[in-house]
Amino acid sequence: MKKQILASVALSALTLSIAGQAVYANEANLQDTQADVTLKAGSGKDVKPVVDPTGDTDEDPATGAEGALSIPYASSISFGEQEIQQGDAIYFAQNEKPFVQVNDTRGGAEGWALSASISEFKGVTNQNVLKGAQLTLANGQVTTESNQSEAPTIASNSLTLNDSLQPVMSAEKGKGAGAWAALFQGEKGKNENVKLFVPRAGVEAQAYTATITWGLSDAPA
Repeated sequence: MKKQILASVALSALTLSIAGQAVYANEANLQDTQADVTLKAGSGKDVKPVVDPTGDTDEDPATGAEGALSIPYASSISFGEQEIQQGDAIYFAQNEKPFVQVNDTRGGAEGWALSASISEFKGVTNQNVLKGAQLTLANGQVTTESNQSEAPTIASNSLTLNDSLQPVMSAEKGKGAGAWAALFQGEKGKNENVKLFVPRAGVEAQAYTATITWGLSDAPA
């Protein structure tokens, strides 16, 4: 009986010794290496639209703008062919999903401000001005494919453009990184969120065009 007990103790001691050696060997062979990456501001090339323009009035709203902070997409807006009314008239955009998109891949989420202005509507035939015409954007929505918690804000529920740049969408510091669009979506062929007011006085029967200018600054408004 005594021999059996001694044998058991000796075996236990041997087992502990081997386990201790295994742990020690593993710790002795731990080595560290490094992984690294260098990030730089994005080029702004090949930026995809966050709003699918397929089938809309303007199916190719690409502006051609590139850069770490840029406006790669902005829809042209069409009000189609309309009849002159007896009095003042309001016409609605044909576009279902007119939008303007900001790309910010500078790094650091420094913030930015998007603004817009519009020129006078002028006749294609004789360059006469469509006096008193007003284009209004309403009920804008911020849309993206990334984290909505970092979303910029729409400046106003209703914005009537004029010849001075007015705030449309802005991102404070810490927000607005990536791709974001101000979307003014409505019924195709009758989008009541994009409307054109035309007073009766002085209206001529011809096509008119105006230029919307989108401005983007590298700091919040």
